[in-house]
Amino acid sequence: MDYNINGLLPIQRGENKKNAWEEVEKRIGLIFPKDYKLFIDSYGEGGINEFLWILSPFSENENLNSIEKFKSMQEAYISMQREFPEQLLLNFYNGKSGLFPWGITDNGDELFWNFKGDMLEIVVYESRYARNISYIMGMEEFLCKLLKREIECPFFPDDFILESNYYEKI
Repeated sequence: MDYNINGLLPIQRGENKKNAWEEVEKRIGLIFPKDYKLFIDSYGEGGINEFLWILSPFSENENLNSIEKFKSMQEAYISMQREFPEQLLLNFYNGKSGLFPWGITDNGDELFWNFKGDMLEIVVYESRYARNISYIMGMEEFLCKLLKREIECPFFPDDFILESNYYEKI
């Protein structure tokens, strides 16, 4: 089934960019998922319902820059992993597989892709890596199903999904 985020989150008027994806992908050794690249090119960096913030490798804001967040999240995760190795079984992206961030929430939850060879899943970690949940789907499908209430993330508040969802470009 095709999922179309544009039907659920109207695109704000303004200039949409064609970003230099090849350059950034070559620099960090990661091919971003196609649905994510289309989302960033269409919507830019910003947040859904002022709660779920989509990271971008092109952001000048280090709090929304996926490359900068990767570095800081990886450092925090590895530190926690040393203390709780039985709880934190996944690893950060190493050039072939692992976690790479694409979103954060106001509550401190973190959203990742988990690259597993040819397979990709969404992993959401609750604040401070207390718990996680995985979804075998891409980002656009995850967001569409979340906004339609076809799936839920137990870490997100009940009032996150609105009658009229919106995306605020920063």
